[in-house]
Amino acid sequence: MKTLVIDCRMIAMSGIGRYISELLPFIIAELGKDVVLLGKKDELKQYNNKIIEFDAPIYTIQEQINYRKIIPKSKLFWSPHFNIPLAPIKSEKRITTIHDVYHLAFYKELSIFQKIYAKIVINEALSKSDKIVTVSKFSKNEILTYTNNKYKDKIEVIYNGVSEYQFDKITATPKNDIFEIEQYPYFLFVGNIKPHKNLENALRAYIIFIENLPENIKKPHFKIVGKREGFINGNNMQLGNLINENPIIKNLVDFTGFVSDLKLKELYSQALALVFPSKYEGFGLPLLEAMKYKCPVLASNIPPIKEICVDSALYFDPNSIEDISKKINNIYSSKQLRDNLINKGYSKYKEFSWEHSAKKHLNILMDLL
Repeated sequence: MKTLVIDCRMIAMSGIGRYISELLPFIIAELGKDVVLLGKKDELKQYNNKIIEFDAPIYTIQEQINYRKIIPKSKLFWSPHFNIPLAPIKSEKRITTIHDVYHLAFYKELSIFQKIYAKIVINEALSKSDKIVTVSKFSKNEILTYTNNKYKDKIEVIYNGVSEYQFDKITATPKNDIFEIEQYPYFLFVGNIKPHKNLENALRAYIIFIENLPENIKKPHFKIVGKREGFINGNNMQLGNLINENPIIKNLVDFTGFVSDLKLKELYSQALALVFPSKYEGFGLPLLEAMKYKCPVLASNIPPIKEICVDSALYFDPNSIEDISKKINNIYSSKQLRDNLINKGYSKYKEFSWEHSAKKHLNILMDLL
């Protein structure tokens, strides 16, 4: 019997993928060969543990059918997302990470299938799991608000960390030829285009900001980390139309495509500010990344972001395009404000580490084992 089986299918994705990839080395270092990984072998080949090929898409019937066949006899099964096996499995205990309950908080915006799936699976995850991990006090409160308070003692809050890289000792200066120094100032957005990420309001606010700048001022760009195709296709037609049709967007908004971690460090370290306009989050990893690389943070005034950043960010109302535009202008116009946010953020990010997060996860795992 194996000790621990982990569903690693999301390891190559942003967000949850970062969460899995950062914690996995610590868990394997502690439990060794008794850890079995489910996922694609080419994405997990760096680990010397047993890998069981499993590529069923998440949130599918195929996933549910295969779970029972694939999960080996074990003491503990860990789902790093709420898409748990609904049927009985050959594992004695379960632990699940629920990062947020967006699917319940924005229930009215989902399709019929999404509504049914989210309602059933999140409640089943709470019922069937011996322990639930979540990433902020806000998320714990949201889970209890949208499900049942009887799960209160089963849920533990463990904050995410900020990644440490070998290249972190590299300083982004004009003398360092590793970095391509940008020729113009820019704001930075790091995230996806799900409606709650609120990119549309951020871009509309940016347009107003640009329109109000004097003609002789060099216009700062707006860089979006991600593939352009992902922004102009899909269900968010208003956002797609805005990107395709507005001349300011066409001339001043840059889509970076996929970037390496080293390139992302460069983008953070040279940006005027990270613009983080989300209407809903469980945590928000880019916030910590920006603070680490001395990038001022301009963010929504929603509870989870204020829980993480406290006074290390300049806040705006994510529903007010005018307020977002005003705060973009404030941070653009004041070097003193940017420097103040940089100093506060650089102190704040040090309170979060993946090593500390991993130790707390391991304490739970060992207790369950």
